[in-house]
Amino acid sequence: SALSRALSELGFPAVAVAGGDQGSAESLAQELGAGVMLEPFDGLGDRARLIVLTPPDRELEAVALSLADAGLGHGSCLLQTSAALPSSLLESADRGERVLRLSFHPLKPFPDRDRDLRHFNDALVTVEGDDRAFLFGESLARLLNAHPIRLAPDLKSAYHAAGVMALTGVMALAWAVGRMGDSMNLEREFMTRGILPGMRAAIDAVETLGMPGGLTGPVSRGDTQVVADHLREISKMDPDLEPLYRQIVLTTLRIAEESGQLDSETVGRLHSLLDD
Repeated sequence: SALSRALSELGFPAVAVAGGDQGSAESLAQELGAGVMLEPFDGLGDRARLIVLTPPDRELEAVALSLADAGLGHGSCLLQTSAALPSSLLESADRGERVLRLSFHPLKPFPDRDRDLRHFNDALVTVEGDDRAFLFGESLARLLNAHPIRLAPDLKSAYHAAGVMALTGVMALAWAVGRMGDSMNLEREFMTRGILPGMRAAIDAVETLGMPGGLTGPVSRGDTQVVADHLREISKMDPDLEPLYRQIVLTTLRIAEESGQLDSETVGRLHSLLDD
């Protein structure tokens, strides 16, 4: 829906919306001034040149198969937004019409309720497909004021894993810390005025100083007793979060160790504490 809104804003008229629950499809179609199309998508090729596919990954190949009988026109483009699946998965939809098969993935979270047409501005978009598809995807990304890069199909899963660790990971961390705040009966300001601004400042430090220059916290200072106290308190408050804390500290320790910030004795004490 975000991509459809952005394309519409650029002057690419939407002709039809399909899939999802009927209410959502009708709502988006009304917003875009388009119709609602139901399977088997007869005549789609006569109405649309660019078909944007955004189903769950597990359904993408089946959707491509259902499009195979739609009579896609020569030079039409099937654009799928899966981060992990290759564009070759769309081959079944091409019945000799030389349809462009394109993977186009913006490396940003897209919440369902986001309506900001500027969402693609300065975003990194990974583009994957053959040379013709890549040229189209690269041009489309630039029209959206995004930054396209080419990604080999065999790197897509690793790329997606990195994105999940970074983007979904920060959401998971915020949830875990919010849970700790609830356990301490802290008010909402703990998150809104403390943790979330602090998370933004930490990201700014990484962007400005890089790593390990932006690293802070007890591990970077070799404060073994502080880490021990943290482990004790978390194990009492919310034992389910202790493994997460241990893994974060172990990763931080690796950064500090490889950069030479800590002497070998301090590193050994921290490892002994964390490996218990």
